[in-house]
Amino acid sequence: MSLFKKLQERILPTPAIVAAPIFTAPNEVKHEFRNFSMSYRIGILCYFTDYDSQEVISNYKKELERLGYECDVLLFIDKKERENNIYLQSFSWDDLDKNMMPNSPRTDRFMVKRYDLLFNLFIQPSPQLIYVATCSHAKCRVGLLHDELKSCSDLLLPFEQEPSVELMIKKINELLKLRPYERKQI
Repeated sequence: MSLFKKLQERILPTPAIVAAPIFTAPNEVKHEFRNFSMSYRIGILCYFTDYDSQEVISNYKKELERLGYECDVLLFIDKKERENNIYLQSFSWDDLDKNMMPNSPRTDRFMVKRYDLLFNLFIQPSPQLIYVATCSHAKCRVGLLHDELKSCSDLLLPFEQEPSVELMIKKINELLKLRPYERKQI
């Protein structure tokens, strides 16, 4: 070791060891195209509009689980009053911080979980849902083709007619080739 290096080590303080961050920054997540044959964990993000849409999403979740996939749902309820008839995992105005962005254990767990596919089944842009989808660690985020949703979706679904949750589910199943989950050989 040179004399200069030895002097430098004695004079300059040694840098502190910085621990790795617990959460990966959204730009560090490697997004890639995935279909059902390459996936196991599926997340569904949706805007609560009425009880019928909740039933459609619940039935879709049950169908995916019956086919062998692991599936989680997170709804955003845009109402100030509490709803007692909502049985899917959800967050509301009570779970937002002072900037009106999601800040609760439910939303944090949903964002950090490494889904293979994340279905953004919201039709109208909602800043809260866009935030969750953008910060998600999902490998492939599927959403509606809309200018405001481009930042939080990797695969965009175009529609000629007015989209609905049912039409989006049908298009996702066709595009990503829904089939029963097949466990990969080790």
